[in-house]
Amino acid sequence: MLAAFKRLFGGERRKAAAPASTEEAVKGLEEASMEDIDAFLEAARRADTKGHSPWVLRDEARLATLRRALEFTVQHGQWLQRDGGNIARWQGRLLKLRHGEGPTLGMLLACRPDDEAAWQLRFFFVEPEWQGSGHGARLLRAARLSLNGVPLNARLPLACQSAVRSLEQAGFARMHVNAFEVASFEAPAEWD
Repeated sequence: MLAAFKRLFGGERRKAAAPASTEEAVKGLEEASMEDIDAFLEAARRADTKGHSPWVLRDEARLATLRRALEFTVQHGQWLQRDGGNIARWQGRLLKLRHGEGPTLGMLLACRPDDEAAWQLRFFFVEPEWQGSGHGARLLRAARLSLNGVPLNARLPLACQSAVRSLEQAGFARMHVNAFEVASFEAPAEWD
């Protein structure tokens, strides 16, 4: 009977330790490099075919423009944002989530006009082979920690059901839904 208790309680401890070690192996967000841009563009292109991308990327000229904007963001930390007829330079960060020293699990693009404004999550994704494992929520929780001190905003179609679930699991609250079924989400500021 004592052996049965040891097996029962020993198994629970091992099960409880496994998620913690996995969570430790999934580190915080890190700055993306130029080599990561292709993966980001491919994810944006996949989203565009479903009508879920913030950009229309069906022609090569628009894809090339997005590539240049992402390269500028990686190199200079600024996102080029259209502002009426002009181009404004917003703070921008292209970040990725990796599992230890392994492959990239997902990425996100965040931008804001100045230090006082909330970060806007312009686009985020989890690589197809890692989807369904909770990495979307991990990516967004890591974003809240990395971009702390101000709120984070996101807008996306409700049809992106897994992305909506990830946002809600990461502590984002649904603020409102417009007539086109695009929802706005906000996560309050977090502090170290």
